[in-house]
Amino acid sequence: MLKIVKVKLDTPLAQLRYFLQDELYLLKGDMQSYRNPDAPQTATVEPAFAAADMEADTTTASASPTTSAIIEQTYAPTFKYLGNNQKSFLILTHYPAEQFIAEAHLTALLNTVTRLNFSQDDVAIVNLSANPAVSWPQLADFFNPAKLLVLGAAALPAQMPNLNQNEVQQLNACLALYTFSFDEMMGNKENTKAFWNQIKTF
Repeated sequence: MLKIVKVKLDTPLAQLRYFLQDELYLLKGDMQSYRNPDAPQTATVEPAFAAADMEADTTTASASPTTSAIIEQTYAPTFKYLGNNQKSFLILTHYPAEQFIAEAHLTALLNTVTRLNFSQDDVAIVNLSANPAVSWPQLADFFNPAKLLVLGAAALPAQMPNLNQNEVQQLNACLALYTFSFDEMMGNKENTKAFWNQIKTF
């Protein structure tokens, strides 16, 4: 048979000792409230930041302008190209279905540049269909070309200065020729002749 015993404990601390037989550790504020339970409780919250930090934050906030400044970061693009660009000869093409240029057109192009005493190692062939948003200043900064050959209107980059077709022109420190694409030249003797008459002066 269960016997219920009533135990009278005067203070909260005595009550705790009755139920908890082990050592009990209290924070300073808690210990005070158990010793003097009738005293009013005041909670102290320590600031998360030191006063010096708060002052520094206020100074920074007041120094900053009321309108938020937008910081624009621009990144220089990198390009995949065919060749090693050893003689700073940049060739721009436009072939949506190819990585750089169609195989048959590459053969014709390399035969042409070989006649000018250039090799594939001397040139950089860039397919603009893979870089549709690229601008001429970006290409000029990256390749620093001494010679530029643009094969077709679709291969003209954005912000390109006006170039007359099939006319060798000086473009700052670069000798430039904007001519027909190989699609326009293949099987067309007139276009091929116009191209050759200009490219041979490079």
